[in-house]
Amino acid sequence: MKNHKRIFVLTAALLFATWAHAQSDALTLDRAVELAVERAPQMQARAAALDSAQAQAVSAGRLPDPELVLGVENLPATGADAWSFDRDFMTMQKTGVMQAFPNGAKRSSQRERAAASVALAQSQSQQTRLETARAAATAWIDSYAADLVLTKLRALKPEVTLQAQAARAMLASGRGSTVDALAAQDAISELDNRLLDAQREVRMARAELARWIGAASDQALADAPSLRELPTSREQLFASLHRHGALLTFDAQRALAQSEIDLARAEKRPDWSAELSYAKRGDAFSDMVSLQVRIGLPLFSRYRQDPMIRAKHAELSQLEADREVQLRMHTAEITRELAAWDAARQRIELYERERIPLARQRSQAALAGFQAGRVEFVSVLASQVAEIEIQRDHAELLTALGRAWASLKYLEPGQESSHE
Repeated sequence: MKNHKRIFVLTAALLFATWAHAQSDALTLDRAVELAVERAPQMQARAAALDSAQAQAVSAGRLPDPELVLGVENLPATGADAWSFDRDFMTMQKTGVMQAFPNGAKRSSQRERAAASVALAQSQSQQTRLETARAAATAWIDSYAADLVLTKLRALKPEVTLQAQAARAMLASGRGSTVDALAAQDAISELDNRLLDAQREVRMARAELARWIGAASDQALADAPSLRELPTSREQLFASLHRHGALLTFDAQRALAQSEIDLARAEKRPDWSAELSYAKRGDAFSDMVSLQVRIGLPLFSRYRQDPMIRAKHAELSQLEADREVQLRMHTAEITRELAAWDAARQRIELYERERIPLARQRSQAALAGFQAGRVEFVSVLASQVAEIEIQRDHAELLTALGRAWASLKYLEPGQESSHE
C-alpha cells in the first residue's frame, strides 16, 4: 500500500513538473508584444529615420563653410602690356578667403527646426511601437481564441462518435431507425467539417502572428491575461488623450511648423559676409591687402519673405485643424472600444453563467431521452449543433473582448514594454 502511495506521489510530482515546464515555455501575450517590437522592420525604419534627424541636427545653425577666393584683377586685354601679369601696376593676382555670416535669428531658427525634427522622429517611433504592439497583441488574441475553438470542438468529437455508435447499435438491435443512424453519421461529418474550419482559422491566426514575431509563433500559447479588467481606468483614458499614440506626433509637428515660421521671419533680417584677400602685383609694384564686407538688403519682403511667412502660418493652422479632427476621432474611437469591451464582457458573463451550461444540459437531456427511446436522434443532433454554435459565439466574444482590450492598453508610450 505504501508503495502505491509513493508511486502516486511521484507521478503527481512528475506531471506537475511537466506542466510547469510547459507553462514556462508557453508564449505569453507580453512576450509576443516584446518580440514584435524588437523584430518589426517598421521599428528599424523608424530607428534609421531618428538617426538621420539626429545626424542632421549636429550641423544645424552652424556657420557655412568658408570659401577660397582665387582670381586675377585688371589684366590688360589690349596694348603693349596685353595679357601680361606683371607689367601693368593695376594687375593683381588675388588670393583670399570669404566667410558668410547668416543672421543670428536664422541660425537659431535652424537649430530649433532641427530639434523639432528630432522630436518628430522620436514621436513617430513611439507611435509605431504602439501600433506594432497593438497589432501583435491582436494577432496573439486571435490565435488564442482560434486555439480555444479548436480545443472545444476536439473535446466534443469522442462524445459525438459515441452517440453515432449508439445509434448504429440501436439500429442493429431493432430499437432504432435508419434515419437516426444516418443522422448520427451526418453529425460526425458536420463536426469534422467544423474541425477543418477551426484548423484553418488557427493556421490563419498563426500566420498573422508569425508576421510580427516570426518562428516564435509556433510555440504553445500561455493563458490569456485578465481581459475582463480594463488596462487603464476610464477616467485616465480620456484625461491622457494628448499622450496617446494617435496624437503623439502633432505636438512635434506643431513645434516644427513654428520653427519654419520663425525661419521665414528671419529671412527679413540681413545676412552679411566678409572677405579678406591678398593681391600680388608685379615685382616693381607693392602688393595689396583687401578687406570687404557684404550685407544683404531684403528690400522686397512684400514679394519674397512675407508670402512665405503667410504660407507657413497657413500650414500651422492646417496642422492645428487636423489635430482637432484627430482628437475628436480618437475620442470617439476610445468610446467605441469601451462600449465594445463592456458589451463583450457582459455577454461573456451571460454565456458562462447561463447559455453554455444550459446548452450542455440540453444536449445531455436530449441524449438521455434518445437512449431511453423517448426522443428522436434529430433532436439530439439539433442540441449538439446549438451547443457548438454557442461555444463558437463564446470564442468570438472572447476575441472581441481581447481586441478592444488591446486597443485600450497600447495607447501611451511605455505600455508596450510593461509586463504583468
